[in-house]
Amino acid sequence: MNNYFNNINILKLINKWKFHLLIITSIAVILSILFSGPAFIKPKYKSKAIIYPSNIIPYSSETSIEQMLQLFISTDIQKGIIKKFDLAKHYKIDTSKKHFKTILKKKFESNVTIKKTEYEAVRIEVLDIEPVIACNIIKEMINLFNLKARTLQRVKIKEVVIIYKNLLDKKKKEIDSIETRINHIRTEYNILDYELQTKEATRQYAKTNSSKGYASKILKNLEDKGGEFVLLNKYLENITDSYNETKIKYDKSLSDLSKELTYTNLITSPVPADTKSYPVRWFIVFITALATLFFSIIIIAIIESHKHYISDNK
Repeated sequence: MNNYFNNINILKLINKWKFHLLIITSIAVILSILFSGPAFIKPKYKSKAIIYPSNIIPYSSETSIEQMLQLFISTDIQKGIIKKFDLAKHYKIDTSKKHFKTILKKKFESNVTIKKTEYEAVRIEVLDIEPVIACNIIKEMINLFNLKARTLQRVKIKEVVIIYKNLLDKKKKEIDSIETRINHIRTEYNILDYELQTKEATRQYAKTNSSKGYASKILKNLEDKGGEFVLLNKYLENITDSYNETKIKYDKSLSDLSKELTYTNLITSPVPADTKSYPVRWFIVFITALATLFFSIIIIAIIESHKHYISDNK
């Protein structure tokens, strides 16, 4: 049987059974047209969008496009879409079943495709029996993405705000402490301007040449506390500059915290489709006809082989 089957002349076999093959294939084509119709398979419409990331601050070595992908496929966005459009009801899933959430998740993922394009953008495609719902699902995904990205970024900025606020408080305490010490030197030792008072006191001392006069006392104060006074003023100047720089960063962070930014640049906007994308009936009919013809030839070949085997053994 095997030898016959391996060496059978397929063309002769097809020619012999051509009418049978034609009838069987025609029936298969008619049935595939019938069963791929809207009465058995509801047509689905595709909506799509192409998006570039914007204003996203990547984490560690993660790129902005990678972060965008992670957010779009996140459970939060998926749950938000399922709840917003009541997809359990829309997909006709029995919520009384034990594992209905798993079934719903798989159904959602089979209808929603999120991929990175070769040009570092994100492509979202949604299939649904309602073209408007397919379009609106993408719009809501983009909306939820912006909300999620804004929330995450605000958490990150809030941490920065706290860091700058603590730094400002620390620097303010240092400034207050230095100013208190400087004021003490000014009050107790009458030192107001080191360079100017040194020149003036030296000139007065040279005139009077007295170790008991006011000029002599000022020079003594300048000698004892002048160096500290100069260092404290210099340090106060530096730390005040640092405080002002930090304050600018702090104010910018506060401003960023209140901004209502969007994190997507929409290159291709989603629109309701006017033609179905699924099922592709011509493809189903073609594959069905081809498969039917192929398996019919194999079955006929087996039958013919079996007949010859019986005939040879009589």
